[in-house]
Amino acid sequence: MSELQDDNRPQGLQVLIVGAGVAGCTLAYELSKKGAQVTLLEAGQLSKQGASAVPVALLNPNRGRTARASDLDKAGLAAMHDLSAELKEAGFEHGIKFSGVLRIASNEKQARKWRKLSSARPLNPKDIPPTYNAPFGGLMVDEGGWLEPATFLHSLIEAAKAKGLHLLEGCQVNQFERVAEKLVAHTSQGKFSADVAVLCIGASQTVDASLPELERLAGDVIGLKTDAPFPYPIAGAIYGAKKGATVFIGGNHRPENAQDPEAASRLKNSAGWFVKALKEAQLISQWTGVRAKRKDNQPLICELRDGLWFYGALAGRGFLCSAHLSRQLAQKLLPP
Repeated sequence: MSELQDDNRPQGLQVLIVGAGVAGCTLAYELSKKGAQVTLLEAGQLSKQGASAVPVALLNPNRGRTARASDLDKAGLAAMHDLSAELKEAGFEHGIKFSGVLRIASNEKQARKWRKLSSARPLNPKDIPPTYNAPFGGLMVDEGGWLEPATFLHSLIEAAKAKGLHLLEGCQVNQFERVAEKLVAHTSQGKFSADVAVLCIGASQTVDASLPELERLAGDVIGLKTDAPFPYPIAGAIYGAKKGATVFIGGNHRPENAQDPEAASRLKNSAGWFVKALKEAQLISQWTGVRAKRKDNQPLICELRDGLWFYGALAGRGFLCSAHLSRQLAQKLLPP
């Protein structure tokens, strides 16, 4: 058995985190910062698998048709501002751009409702750069933005490693058992024991545990090559952000195992309505991932059995809310 306490790290609460997506990485960072002895086990490679491997992610609390920002989403964005400042101060390139997020109204009725919101700045059509097709105006979420997931996850891991984190990639966790006062994980690379284990496994069902029932949805993100200016990421019926010469567009969903050969063309057509230059842009990539959600669309943090926790069901708001949720869970597991 690989006993975590046998290594040279300082003693503290011993935590196994299973899954190095955005939930697992932010939790590993928060716990390491608080002095826990953390080992992060990832079945694949960091930033290469699961929904957290999406090419770009928005930080937009004004979600849905109403664009009303929930308390959770507002807290999530505030926590991301704090986290980006921490990582920057520590010298890590985090890939977060607080550029603002543009929401384009689809019709006049929607635009009128949006003008009553206090959490974002209403825009008339003339206020919106001509890059965008916005005959009804829209909203500017000034505090929002977007990020490059791979850069962000790697920065969290490097910052956590500086506090003692141990990351083990290519390690598939199969099951847990309790041995005396410890939880023991049986993995493809041996056995590991800890005081607490947290499953941050997204839509995966590979761990033999009594997992919560979740709905699993597939979605796509396409890459469109264009030289057109794209000063703000957009959110709404679709979302998109520009990285280099590529605009990445996402926003569809379907049941996990359903095939949709027309997904890319539909996303491109929708993108062409919001940004006319994208109608003729070259399709150069398509990413497909699966995310898990609850019926009420709320994230889930719960103790499955003594010392074994589940943290997930983040659906499409993982990058927006994980910093806040991970901070809360870290405080629960390791109170001040």
